[in-house]
Amino acid sequence: MGENNMAINSFKDVQDFINQFLNANGDMPDVPTSPHKDFWNSLTYTQFTQGNIPGVTDNKNNPVRILIPHNSAMSTLIQVLNGTSTVFDQMPADGPPFFDKTQVKELADWIDAGCQE
Repeated sequence: MGENNMAINSFKDVQDFINQFLNANGDMPDVPTSPHKDFWNSLTYTQFTQGNIPGVTDNKNNPVRILIPHNSAMSTLIQVLNGTSTVFDQMPADGPPFFDKTQVKELADWIDAGCQE
């Protein structure tokens, strides 16, 4: 599962990384039926890096930021992939943690570097 060793240097790389990973693990057919759908494909760079997860609220019904540039540890995207969120279950939802720590670190490094467009 740690076969995807692409460098993530742009939002397009993030989209490709997530799509390739979900397709390789057979999870992509289920994503469009989830509350958030495949939001990384439908949002602009600015919406993705500054906005909230579409269709998702926290346990107090507040919108949830996707990520915080320069702060992967506090970014919901990284927390749900690592299984460290106190609000949401680990993603992808319908199986074991498919993303390994190396893959999550690639996304985290992109966030910590400021989310290059």
